[in-house]
Amino acid sequence: MFKISTISKVLLVISALALFGLLKLPIWKIFLTAPQYPEGLEMKIWHHTLTGDVKIISALNHYIGMRAISEEMFPELQFLGTVIMIVGGACLLLALIGRWWSALCFYLILAIADSLALYDFWRWGYDYGHNLNPNAPIVIPGMVYQPPVIGYKKLLNFEAWSLPDTGGWIIIAATTISLFVLAYEWWRHRKIKKGSPGPSGTTAGVVLFLSFPVLFGQCSAGPRPINYGTDACAFCKMMLMDQHFGAEVLTKKGKIYVLDDINCLVSFQKKGGLAPEEIAGVFVIDYAHPNTLLEADRAFYIQSEQLKSPMASGVAAFASQSGIERARSQIGGEMLDWETVQDLF
Repeated sequence: MFKISTISKVLLVISALALFGLLKLPIWKIFLTAPQYPEGLEMKIWHHTLTGDVKIISALNHYIGMRAISEEMFPELQFLGTVIMIVGGACLLLALIGRWWSALCFYLILAIADSLALYDFWRWGYDYGHNLNPNAPIVIPGMVYQPPVIGYKKLLNFEAWSLPDTGGWIIIAATTISLFVLAYEWWRHRKIKKGSPGPSGTTAGVVLFLSFPVLFGQCSAGPRPINYGTDACAFCKMMLMDQHFGAEVLTKKGKIYVLDDINCLVSFQKKGGLAPEEIAGVFVIDYAHPNTLLEADRAFYIQSEQLKSPMASGVAAFASQSGIERARSQIGGEMLDWETVQDLF
């Protein structure tokens, strides 16, 4: 088999070395929120232990018949560190060999390891969520509580997220890079055989760099569309109905609080118990473009008695100066900036 390019070899070496970071970083996390726990409960899974709000989550699960969570439930924690070192070492050796077949083996090792890890997590979750104590304080016939392997799931009044932590993203990145190297080197070799030199190694590196926003852009947290007729305001508890109004507060943990009016938003920020450093973003609905969210500090505002907002703030947000001027010509009112809006309520 042919040799791979220098840039591909370097990328594989870096990816292999990064795998050893799993010995020092959390690999996965489970995040729970409920009305009684608005800031959420978090459990982090490392290669050798569990950290976070494990005792609280375990105590809550007891009421619905789930077993207490402990490290003994995960025999994998006894040998996962050894597996990481073996996989990392094998991948590093394959990267240094620098052949297409070794790059293929690099990818297959990671792809198989990823698949086995996800299956093992699903198997544990199935057993944990289905084998319930029939004498538990709360028993709902036919109800099971299997947590999601990855993504979101509603469990009674709890919302559960299961997501990769730093170590998990390293695994995903390493697997993605190895797949990219395979595809690029196969394509490059075909071009060379046909007499065309193909793109340089530098070009390949640039392509990979530019691919990262596409590959991982969805991983970053951000606002979500408001579900009017379903979502309730985190401050006044009223259901959101008017698509011209609404807001969201996003925490750095990924929790989203939905608000139905600007005064609820400001009051929630002041009285909701969130410290400023916990907030990742504040967003408001564009009055002129229903259900479109804007960054609160970049929006333009108008307050008018003619605006029938859900909780009578009379304040609406707009994306542009021209938009607010058109609205003002029809309903009058006073133009405000975000700092002034925050002082109103």
